[in-house]
Amino acid sequence: MRRTKNCVRPGSINHTPRAQYPTAPGYATLRSLNQIITYDAYHMAEVYLTQPMQIVAGSQAGSKWMSDDLYDRASSQDKRYHIVEGANHMDLYDGKSLCG
Repeated sequence: MRRTKNCVRPGSINHTPRAQYPTAPGYATLRSLNQIITYDAYHMAEVYLTQPMQIVAGSQAGSKWMSDDLYDRASSQDKRYHIVEGANHMDLYDGKSLCG
């Protein structure tokens, strides 16, 4: 997997006062690591993604290929794909110019 500037520390936003949740432990357990790594959110996307959908991705996001793939595979007849020019993945979470 290509490592880009915007994906070096994607979880760091979760440790800021703006994003913290009082009951969240702030760490992943070793047991959950295998579940996270092997989880495939797109498995059977062709079958299950039949409802209307909208995908928003940054044009500079290292993860944009996943949005492209999901859009192509979803069988929904009512789907939209909005690309935010110049934005990377993390800009869409907490970019001051995009999210306020």
